[in-house]
Amino acid sequence: MSGERRTLRGNPVVAAPGKLFVIGEYAVLAGAPAVVAAVNRYAVGQFVIGLAPESDFTRQAVAAGLRGLGDRAEAMPPGSVLIDSTSFRAGGKKLGLGSSAAVTVVAVAAVMEMAGMSVAEHRALCFELADGAHRSAQGGVGSGADVAAAVHGGLIRYRRGRPGEAGGQGPGPRVATLVKPAALRLVVFSEGSPASTPDLIRIVEAYAARRPAAYERLMLQLEDRCETFIEAIAGANLEVAISVAIDYAAGLAELGAQAGAPIITPRFELAADLATNLGGMAKPSGAGGGDLGIGMFGEPEAAQSFAARLEELGLRVLDVDLDLNGVHRRLPASNL
Repeated sequence: MSGERRTLRGNPVVAAPGKLFVIGEYAVLAGAPAVVAAVNRYAVGQFVIGLAPESDFTRQAVAAGLRGLGDRAEAMPPGSVLIDSTSFRAGGKKLGLGSSAAVTVVAVAAVMEMAGMSVAEHRALCFELADGAHRSAQGGVGSGADVAAAVHGGLIRYRRGRPGEAGGQGPGPRVATLVKPAALRLVVFSEGSPASTPDLIRIVEAYAARRPAAYERLMLQLEDRCETFIEAIAGANLEVAISVAIDYAAGLAELGAQAGAPIITPRFELAADLATNLGGMAKPSGAGGGDLGIGMFGEPEAAQSFAARLEELGLRVLDVDLDLNGVHRRLPASNL
């Protein structure tokens, strides 16, 4: 689907944003809090009668959406959701901005809206359904943080229950809104090497099974850094936030080395050194492997210098900004 060209007159059109991990990669899977930002790359979807699902994510999401309708599902005609997720690609390659989560969320939301159930009034249900569908499509892997960002929008603190709590599922995901400090400058970049998040997570899970004590020690260190980072962001203390994020990146590097996972690539190491020399920091955003990176700075000039020099390292700066809406029914003739 592209713009209004392939939308059907009268059927609701829904948009869901992508995501950017600020901090909390891998540790969130062990129960730590993560900070995730919704970004202005959108999956746009519309329920189409008689359409077959275009992917397993869509199939799982439509089925979940129908289950969430209750008695309303009986009145729904057979069909699926037509989705445009082209804004998550550049140069023919997928960007690591959470396209699968956005696609899943927009498919659930499009089913809800088609049945007359406003997603704006049922965000908790939309998250519950999309989270389950997304995890199922990924073989049970993932934290759901990317789904939460797509549903709620903005900058959020996300925490899933610890494994083993409440029958192994934890007490359920918890989401709280954070305010981005006005002075914080984010630079998003990519190596252009799409990585498989489930594959990288499975490598780390295998390491956790081999060396549970070492894994737990590292996760506790990362969790402590996440908590300190969140406190610093809440207090707009960017000096502390950046310092803690540097420590977190070092923890990710150690995790990758111990697990044998390419979480931080050589180019990302160079980007991290450059950012530190400019008074900021840079790290992978998400599972790693060169997929997506984030730089954080307290000075706009430093952020601009960092962005300008990334191309020399073979890295591409992505033009993204914070989305504050989350999943929403798109207004007629709107690009969002």
